[in-house]
Amino acid sequence: MRILIVGAGIVGYNLAQELSQEGHDIAIVDQDPERVKRITETLDVMAVEGNACLPTVLIKAGIKSSEMLIAVTEKDEINFLSCFLASRFNVPNRFARLRNMEFTDKDSVFSPEELFIDQAINPGQIIVETILKILETPGVVSVAEFADGDVLLREFDVPEKAPISGKTIQEIRSITQMDSFLIVAIVRDGELVIPKDQDILQAGDRFYTLIDKEFLPFLLPMLNRTLDQVEKVIIYGATSTSTQLANALEESMRDVCIIEPSREKANRAAGQLKRAVVMHGSGTDMDLFNDINMKDADFFLALSHDDENNILSALLAKKHGAKRALVITHDPEYLPILDSIGMDITINPRLITVSAILKHLRKGRVMSVFKLIEDAEVMEIEVEEDSFIASKQMGKINFPKGAIIGALLRKGEMIIPNDEVTIEAGDSVIVVALPGTIEKIEKLFGRKRSFLPFR
Repeated sequence: MRILIVGAGIVGYNLAQELSQEGHDIAIVDQDPERVKRITETLDVMAVEGNACLPTVLIKAGIKSSEMLIAVTEKDEINFLSCFLASRFNVPNRFARLRNMEFTDKDSVFSPEELFIDQAINPGQIIVETILKILETPGVVSVAEFADGDVLLREFDVPEKAPISGKTIQEIRSITQMDSFLIVAIVRDGELVIPKDQDILQAGDRFYTLIDKEFLPFLLPMLNRTLDQVEKVIIYGATSTSTQLANALEESMRDVCIIEPSREKANRAAGQLKRAVVMHGSGTDMDLFNDINMKDADFFLALSHDDENNILSALLAKKHGAKRALVITHDPEYLPILDSIGMDITINPRLITVSAILKHLRKGRVMSVFKLIEDAEVMEIEVEEDSFIASKQMGKINFPKGAIIGALLRKGEMIIPNDEVTIEAGDSVIVVALPGTIEKIEKLFGRKRSFLPFR
C-alpha cells in the first residue's frame, strides 16, 4: 500500500519506520529540514520538505497515487486541511491526529466525516480513558481491552512474597483457573519475552496477562492486591487532558486536586471544574505538598507538557507519601530511564497514537492493536471463513516463533487456547507478537485465495 504521512515528528517517524519495514511504500512530508534530513539518512522512504497544506507539495510527495494519508503534525489545522486536500485528490483513506476536544468530542460542531477525515485519533481522550481504567485496578501498570471489553490485557508488577512469585508458568496453570487468564509476556531487565511453560515468574518482573473481565477480582489476591477504592488523586499540570480527567473523577466523588505553575491556566481550569481544587504552585513545592496532604494521596498523576517537571514532581510526590505515581512522558527516550528508577506507571502518547492508527492499517480483519515495549504488539483479529487458519487445530498450525495466541472469543465466551482447540470462522483471536512476526501472522489469517488483494 502507498501511504503518505504528514508530519515527521516522533509519531510520524515511528509510523514511517514500522510501515516501511512491513513492505508499504511510504512518503513523508514535513516543513522542518532537520526532520526531513533525519528521515532521509535513517529510513528507506521518500521524504519531502514543505508545507502539507499546499497542493504542489502533496503532489511532489505522490498524493495522486496514494491509497492513504495519515496526518500527525503537532497542529490540528494542518492535519484536517491536509485531509481535506487528500479528499480532493481522491485518496480513499484519511486519518488525522486531532488534539483539540472541539474536533473530537461527541458534542463537537463538526464531525470528523464533515472535516473529510475517516478516522480521528485524539491522544488526550485515549489517555483519560486509560487512566480511569488504571485507577480502577490496584497495582496495574498498563491497560488495554479487547472483544468490546470482555477480554482485558493488564500489566502487573510481581511483588515480593506474592503467591505466584517463584513459580513456573506451568505451575501457575495447575494452581489457578487458567481457563480464565493467561500470562502472555514477561518483562525482565527491560526485555520482553514470550514465556514458555518452564519459565519462572520472579519478584520484580512485570507480566502481561489476558484475562476474562469477570475473573480479575480473583487474580488480584495472587498478587497480594485488593480492590481498594481510590479516594484522593492529585494531578500536576492543568492541561486539557487533566481537566477532562478531573471532570470524570468528580462524577465518582473522588477528592481531586490540580497543581498548576501558570496562574492563568490554573484560573482557567478552576472555571471548568465543579468540585476539584485547583492550586497555583510548583510541582516541586514541598510546602504546597504539605498543605494538600500529599501523604494521603492514593495517586499522583504528572500530566503536564513538560517531561522533566513531570518526572521530578512524581519522584518528590512519592518521597512525600503518595502511594503510586503516574507520569506522562512525550519523549520515548525517558521510558527505559523511568522503568529503571522504579516509576509506577508511565504513559507515552506516541505509543497510544501509533496503536490507534495501526489497527486500521493491518491486513485482514484486525479489530484492535495495542503497542507493548520494544515494538511488540497485541492484535485482535477476526477469523474469516476463507482464512488459512480457519477450521484448524492450534497444534497443527505452524505459528511463528516469537508470537503466541493468548485467547479466543467465541459467541461471547473467552477460550484459553491449547493444541486441541480448533479455530473457527467468526472467532476473535488475540495474538501477542514480537517484531518480525507480524507479516507472518497476517499471512496466517489471510485469505486462501492469495491472488486477491488484502483489504
